[in-house]
Amino acid sequence: MKPVTAYPSGIILFLFALLQRSHGQCKEAAKKSEMNLSVKYDLPNFITETPIQNVVLYKHHVYIGAVNKIYVLNETLQNISVYKTGPILESPGCAPCEDCKDKANLSNSVWKDNVNMALLLETYYDDQLISCGSVSGGVCHRHIIPPDNPADIESEVHCMYSPQVDGEADNCPDCVVSTLGTKVLVTEKDRFVNFFVGNTVTSAFQPPHVLHSISVRRLKETQDGFEFLTDQSYIDILPQFRDSYPIKYVHAFEHDHFVYFLTVQRESLDSQTFHTRIIRFCTLDSEMRSYMEMPLECIFTEKRRKRSIRKEVFNILQAAYVSKPGAALAHEMGLGLNDDILYGVFAQSKPDSSEPTNRSAVCAVSVRTINEFFNKIVDKQNMKCLQHFYGKDSKYCLNRAFSRNASYCRAQDDEYRLEVTTPLQRVDLFMGQFNNILLTSISVFTKGNLTIANLGTSEGRFMQGLSSCRSMVWEIFTCRAEVCWLSYPCAEHLTAQYAISFHRQITKVPLNGPGCHHFQSCSQCLLAPAFMRCGWCGQRCLRAPECNGGTWTQETCLPRVYEVKTPAPGVYIPQVVHRGFWPAHRVKGSLPTILQSLSYPTVPTP
Repeated sequence: MKPVTAYPSGIILFLFALLQRSHGQCKEAAKKSEMNLSVKYDLPNFITETPIQNVVLYKHHVYIGAVNKIYVLNETLQNISVYKTGPILESPGCAPCEDCKDKANLSNSVWKDNVNMALLLETYYDDQLISCGSVSGGVCHRHIIPPDNPADIESEVHCMYSPQVDGEADNCPDCVVSTLGTKVLVTEKDRFVNFFVGNTVTSAFQPPHVLHSISVRRLKETQDGFEFLTDQSYIDILPQFRDSYPIKYVHAFEHDHFVYFLTVQRESLDSQTFHTRIIRFCTLDSEMRSYMEMPLECIFTEKRRKRSIRKEVFNILQAAYVSKPGAALAHEMGLGLNDDILYGVFAQSKPDSSEPTNRSAVCAVSVRTINEFFNKIVDKQNMKCLQHFYGKDSKYCLNRAFSRNASYCRAQDDEYRLEVTTPLQRVDLFMGQFNNILLTSISVFTKGNLTIANLGTSEGRFMQGLSSCRSMVWEIFTCRAEVCWLSYPCAEHLTAQYAISFHRQITKVPLNGPGCHHFQSCSQCLLAPAFMRCGWCGQRCLRAPECNGGTWTQETCLPRVYEVKTPAPGVYIPQVVHRGFWPAHRVKGSLPTILQSLSYPTVPTP
């Protein structure tokens, strides 16, 4: 074979277009080949001695709730102080928060690790950190935070437990969290602090005191514990269904005068299939009569031949986040900039199981749409009784015709908690790009008009998704390997995200990503979104301060040959046209001239 030195009669060279960043896409194969997913960045991090469960950010400090310890870190993740919460000696007849050391030698006394089940910030009465652990029946402690020393959480610590009077021993409002899983939401309204709690319970889990499935309790003004406002301030799964119908509480949030919980549970008492539900009730409804449940589905649809459509349902919610949209996404969804959007990462589960597979999707729905859907569906009578709370033969579940106004926060005594049967559906924002990935976390922020999602995976990757200006297709940028298990935003200044890795490491990730080194080609570097501030310098993708002695550019890349094809014999080739990346320009000429001018290797004749 000889090299091409004259006009070739049998080869067409396709110089693939690298379009302007708001309009174009490179081929998927080129994207993957030009991104180094194993790049690691040197970012501030801290490794705990025991697994991390919760993180709270307050006044430039990071509070980490872990097994047997609460860590306090500064903004650069340097350890300032550690408060020991366990192990705790538990013994029969020893009340929560009571010193049981004198019973250490008893045969039925046991030392137990204290797993941090909830870590909460409360600022109405005092600036204080409230920590609820897995020991002592799930009671909480409050740590007063001194105004001049946010790192000091051990000088003033109070146990939040008051012994019950006779006849109320089984009803323990101070027993807050379950060791099997819990979600706690704190709200402040009308001079009161309320705790809304969702707990996973089973028949095998029998603490000394009753733990309720879902409840609302008020922090006493004395702050030495909690109180239920009525004997209807909690709902419990009936004992006969606690093993066959487990409920996992994944996320909780407040919006206007409603409280929302997101759960994973079976579709019905008789079904083996799991799905995701939204629970909603009014914040001022102390008896939760306004309680309603509704299925939430994240789906991916793909058109096939003859206009048939394949639909996949991602049924298991892994994590959720609520935030405002950027202008572009708000316009696409028909929303205002002040509308709250619920973002969720979902997975497909194994058959008849809540265990996720490595197939994920991301969906978004405005909270306003959720409420409108509740109202619309209730008007259509698409509802039934919540049998796992009442039983199939309950008077609330037989021959019922509901006429509730779903926007109203009260209900008549005979119109009790409802289950909507029609699911609210939303479409995968990423259009099926996570077919082989299990997403485990999400946090969302806005930058200019953009809406940017930080995503964590089960394999420990931290990824960023950017909403386009014209569609709901998001481009994925894998920014660092071995980083993310959960992610938390720094709401005070919006300068960083904190990511939890492999249960024991926390890492500080800048909002514009940890760097640009993972982009290996000029085209991919310049296709990165503007907020990442990437540019091409000396055959590397860098940020401007990293470009030492070279020319840093965000505008133009040389054309690149991606594919060579051979046409049928006799095909005439007058010229090759190439569109540059930024700004757009054309290069015309014969094929040998273009190859020589671009200094590409010559292509051998077949």
